Amino acid sequence: MSLVPEYNSSSLDFRSDTFTIPTPELWQTVAEASLGDSIYEEDRDTHLLEQRVAKDFLGGKLFSGADARGLFCVSTTMSNQLAIRTHLNFAPPYSVLCDKRAHVYVDECAGIAVLSQALVIPVAASNERFLTLEDIKESYIPDDGDVHLAPTKLICLENTLHGMCFPYDELKRISDWCHEEGIKLHLDGARLWNAACVSRDLDPKTYLRNIAKLVDSVSLCFSKSLGAPIGSMLVGGLKFREKARHLQKQQGGGIRQAGFITRIADHCLNVNFPATVSEVCRRTEEFWLDLHFNLKTKQRMELQLSHPVETNFIFLDLPKSGINLKILLEYGERNNVKLFDGRLAFHYQNINSESLAVLKKTFIDIASYYQTHEYHSEEISARIY
Repeated sequence: MSLVPEYNSSSLDFRSDTFTIPTPELWQTVAEASLGDSIYEEDRDTHLLEQRVAKDFLGGKLFSGADARGLFCVSTTMSNQLAIRTHLNFAPPYSVLCDKRAHVYVDECAGIAVLSQALVIPVAASNERFLTLEDIKESYIPDDGDVHLAPTKLICLENTLHGMCFPYDELKRISDWCHEEGIKLHLDGARLWNAACVSRDLDPKTYLRNIAKLVDSVSLCFSKSLGAPIGSMLVGGLKFREKARHLQKQQGGGIRQAGFITRIADHCLNVNFPATVSEVCRRTEEFWLDLHFNLKTKQRMELQLSHPVETNFIFLDLPKSGINLKILLEYGERNNVKLFDGRLAFHYQNINSESLAVLKKTFIDIASYYQTHEYHSEEISARIY
């Protein structure tokens, strides 16, 4: 008997937007998938998806043209690490600068240090939301001939980061400066779909294309927000793709018959972007406003945020909200709600009215508990990205 529980529903899973469950409709698309060898670039579905993302969604100055193609990878961790190695061209000493909260630094198993042998410069955002050009200038290492140092050759930004969108104007300032200084710029856009869907000024595709014009490479995840079980697309120039593909094979990332995976990713892109992703973001904000109002007026609990609610995440500051993590997890389990800390992740399978009502009840129960119990801090670890 397996000791690992089998979860067959994601309707009450708020741990991450990666916990979506493949639907029968999704699996039906596999039956007609192409069967070519994608390592030899003979698979039709993989080729079409790589072209589609590069041309239709990221048709900017770097990714345009008849031969524009992305590189399909099994995960955004792989696509990010391939991008970093490719840009650095493995000629240390060098350094990579990023936000200290960035996925490439915190959640990719020291990949930059191990795979690219680069010094990482983690920088704190002075505004606590996103890095500014001033933050970067204060921390980067110039290539000024000092043999003691590791010059900054690459900057990695993330959009969204902790559910917060990177402002276009600031990204353009950073992009202009990077290219003046000869520094490459990579964007971890695992959840860029969400940022595109909350843009007030541009339609989602135009937003994506405008962002692509500013960077040298970008990664886009299919298993976050879109609901595919696997997959990420790395997009850059054609020479960049050729080098990244070589490194992908070296790192064991080549897939033979990838058609069934890319067919699923394409299906999720068709079904969940932009309408479903937009709905997820809208329902997330509505849930937060309703929950906050209800607890503040009726339950006398003031929930405090660690970050603004901008897309599909709510980050509660548990200590400031007076909620012990153990109590949060305990009441989540009582209501069959899967939680792991103060981060609430919303996706297309948990934003229905029934699921949100149960999540709301969980916090009402916690508020009721603290009507008669004192708050005690207790640190326990619970990390899931």
